[in-house]
Amino acid sequence: MGRIPFSRSFQYFLVVLVLFSIILYTQQLYADTEGNSILSFASPLNHCNVNNQQTPEPVVGAIELIPTTTTITVTATSTPTLAPILSEAVSSEAAVKNPEPPYCNYCTSTDELCKRYGSFNLARSRAYEGPNARLKRVLRKLRSGQKIKIGIIGGSVSKGHGLTDRRNNWSHIYAEYIRETFASSTSSDAANVEVELINGSVGATVSEYMETCFREHIPEDVDLVIIELAINDQRLEGLAKGYENLIRAIFALPLRPAIINVQIMALMFSTITMGGDLHTAIAEYYDTPIISIRNVLLPHILRTTQLNPSDTSVEDYWFEHDSNGIDLRHLSLHGHRMLGDLLKSFTSRVACEGWHEEQQQQASSHNKDTNVVGGSDWAPYDSDRLEEFTPSLPNPNDGEDVSEYIPRQSLFQKYDHTTILRPATPFCRTTNTLAGTAYYSPYAHLLEPLPAPLSTEGPDAFAMWSHPENPGKVWLTARKPGVKAAFNVQTSALGRVRVTYLRSESFGLGSMWCWLDDNRQKGRRLDGYWHLKDINVANTHAIVEDATPGEHILHCEIMKETKDPGGGTEFRIVAVDAL
Repeated sequence: MGRIPFSRSFQYFLVVLVLFSIILYTQQLYADTEGNSILSFASPLNHCNVNNQQTPEPVVGAIELIPTTTTITVTATSTPTLAPILSEAVSSEAAVKNPEPPYCNYCTSTDELCKRYGSFNLARSRAYEGPNARLKRVLRKLRSGQKIKIGIIGGSVSKGHGLTDRRNNWSHIYAEYIRETFASSTSSDAANVEVELINGSVGATVSEYMETCFREHIPEDVDLVIIELAINDQRLEGLAKGYENLIRAIFALPLRPAIINVQIMALMFSTITMGGDLHTAIAEYYDTPIISIRNVLLPHILRTTQLNPSDTSVEDYWFEHDSNGIDLRHLSLHGHRMLGDLLKSFTSRVACEGWHEEQQQQASSHNKDTNVVGGSDWAPYDSDRLEEFTPSLPNPNDGEDVSEYIPRQSLFQKYDHTTILRPATPFCRTTNTLAGTAYYSPYAHLLEPLPAPLSTEGPDAFAMWSHPENPGKVWLTARKPGVKAAFNVQTSALGRVRVTYLRSESFGLGSMWCWLDDNRQKGRRLDGYWHLKDINVANTHAIVEDATPGEHILHCEIMKETKDPGGGTEFRIVAVDAL
């Protein structure tokens, strides 16, 4: 049989055809569940490539606000792997029966947040993720059609300083997302999904106050608590301990709520680093996620001012403005929107991950074991078995789920084998139950002095007062030396009694002497004045730490002596608490 003649061009065509077939076959082997190729030469963090042919390719990591009229082509990629994520857990038939919910669209063609910020910035915002067992539990409750409550514990940013419409507050944006996303993702119970938002934020407040008084601002039956105290807390160990106590106290609430830590940014203080950088280690210790707006914005601000020191355009956009110019400690409308968006993107990722885990459990023949963290996760190396080192690794938690375990010791204690911290019963009376000038929180107990003769009465007496330009911050205030106030307090196991009061370098604040019961000589001096400029916040100090459990009377009196250079004697009390 003679050789069939082929032209050279036809031979080239055959070679190209073979190569093209190999490429198609490889693409099918390495494809994700949506049919997108998972082989990519892009950065592993860049899961969303936004290509606009009308403009030059943006710098990696740049924040780009894309107008709605811009035409965009989006290609979704993920980190290279040899097998699709669900191939071992869910059969293709099950995947058809249970298609991914709409929120499983991280950096796909339908993810508007990925188009807006880019996957690089979204990844940077997730300062700590963790397994999110608690948050997944709350999201399962939402998807089943049940109502949830979200409580916000924060400072003036979260309270909405500078915003004229509360709907632009990041917390409101996030709550609306929860309603819209999970109501549309449930079936018959969709209409029943209800989200109640309780914003218990208090301006000029730190963790030491909130650790005991947070229940004066949010209800006990919350499902999710978002904490924003990163810039109100200075970088001090005492405040970090207060932050840890706050987390432990929230976990002890009846519904074992999930916690998300939100860290904003302030650039007006003596250092960029603030208390939030100490919070990070504590959040990791208690496995609570952190969403950081500083991680996203600060590199762009630093780079912009490096190129042009007089360029304040990025600061102008993301921070609030007042009569003095740019307010570098309060987010603008745009900053609130970004923070809400970062939380939305993070929560969708967690919800999707939780959904996939549920599908895997349903497809597994060992349903009872698949949800046990710390039970079947541990296994020795094969070499250990071969050398008869040990048949299995030590695991006293075998068969018990420890995914929501609360460490028995504080991060600030020396490790031992016996210490087990128990929740204490907090007592708090506070002026911060007032929102505006007339609304009293239904969860709170107002700080009220006892009647005469224990407390001064008349026009000079301690009374509720707020500055006319800022009615949202209320203090129990008096101005004359010798004016007294007394309060009932209830101590429990710890025997600690504290006073929270305002401190400022510029407000003309004086000093006060406080003591418990009849022990005036063992009292403590509290100074409202301090040398820290531009930091006007509440501080909490213990008066006694060894009181017997039970009822006591706390006495306070304004002193003649003052540390204020101008001779100011005004004193502003925020709260009295006890444990």
